[in-house]
Amino acid sequence: MIYNTLIYGMHWKSQTEAIKALEKDNLINVKIWIGKNKENHINIGKLRRSRIKKEPYSGLNSELYDRIYQEAFPIFLDMFARNPSQYAITHQEAVNLYNYFFDYFSNILHKHNIQLMLFHMFPHFGSDYLLTVIAKHMNIKMILMYQSLVPNRFQYITDLKDFGHFETSKVTFDYPYQTVNFGMRKVQFYMKNIKLKYRSCNYTLLQKLRRYFFKSVGRMTFLGLIKSYIDCLNFKYYYHKLSYDHIDTSKKSVYFPLQMQPEMTTSTLGEVYSDQLLAIEKISNIIPDDWVIHVKENPKQLEGHRGEYFFKRLSLIKKVKYIAKTVNSFDLIDNCQFVANVSGTVGWEALIANKPCVVFGKAWYQEFNGIIKYHHNLTLEEIINTKIDQSLIEKQYNHFIQHTANGIVDRGYIPNFPEYTDENNAKYLKESLSKIINSL
Repeated sequence: MIYNTLIYGMHWKSQTEAIKALEKDNLINVKIWIGKNKENHINIGKLRRSRIKKEPYSGLNSELYDRIYQEAFPIFLDMFARNPSQYAITHQEAVNLYNYFFDYFSNILHKHNIQLMLFHMFPHFGSDYLLTVIAKHMNIKMILMYQSLVPNRFQYITDLKDFGHFETSKVTFDYPYQTVNFGMRKVQFYMKNIKLKYRSCNYTLLQKLRRYFFKSVGRMTFLGLIKSYIDCLNFKYYYHKLSYDHIDTSKKSVYFPLQMQPEMTTSTLGEVYSDQLLAIEKISNIIPDDWVIHVKENPKQLEGHRGEYFFKRLSLIKKVKYIAKTVNSFDLIDNCQFVANVSGTVGWEALIANKPCVVFGKAWYQEFNGIIKYHHNLTLEEIINTKIDQSLIEKQYNHFIQHTANGIVDRGYIPNFPEYTDENNAKYLKESLSKIINSL
């Protein structure tokens, strides 16, 4: 079968070559390509910034609207908030924008009889998420890709709800058996060489002024510019006022590292716990009054999602100590009774350090031994009585790797694979996607 296909992303050299090879092999017929290249049908940057030309209202999929709205709009709104420095719109304008995209995508999917969609990463800009929800309700097949920390491997699923379970990842790919180095403190490549000192808000303002005056750099509205500057001042003020630069070792503790926001790992994988403070409040309800929750700020975090009421709400959780970016994460893991987080890599690092971890969102390791998926009846006893079986974890890790595919779909992970070349990556992606598409 040749699928009428919509491609989202896959626009850099090796990815483009892989897609063209799949088309040459009569696996796919690319009807719509959303990307950055001139030959792509829809510019991905303009789409994300809501600067697309739309045909008159079609009314297609109107029977799905009521079913989809309650599911999709809150998440659409969360994801769209990754652009607070670009836009300053009311709730009603966000509703209008949601409807604009709903009809836009419904028309495209019907008009081109789309049967398959390929995403080079999970949706996290709002519009792309709505596209996947509409497609799912139209029974359109999807392949959603997500780069793995395993060098030159990516995870794939056909339904966002399957992430962490990987029941839809039916094709396996060989990989040498990996020994897990328990007790090793490994700093992930993307966390190296980060400048922890909070940069000047005036410097940030000058950077964003470029986006205001030069639209090619990235669209910026005047109100968005002012809002961004005020947000920066607020974050800088509260961060220095509330953060501790040391660990409280006098009490038993939980380590909760905040994930950077806005980001896919929270807005897409966090579900309701994209609100990270909600997860911290839940942990506070579980532990005794004489415990402390070390809530460490993410080293990469800027002003987004850290407004005045974030800090006011955080300060009302009496068991919390807000920890500075400069405090070593591995020390916090070693000194805690257990780790808790939404979906971050720290859960895997906790297992390596022989500590149980409570996970609130969706994580690739969520079904491993030592991981406790949060539920409303969770007790402290259930957490601290969780035993770590290192041999089982190693087996589960290797089983997980078998269900990842060869290739790099996120170019930010190229540094994790020094042997990378465009030519080889095109071959890896073509072979991997051929197997996955045929498995559909």
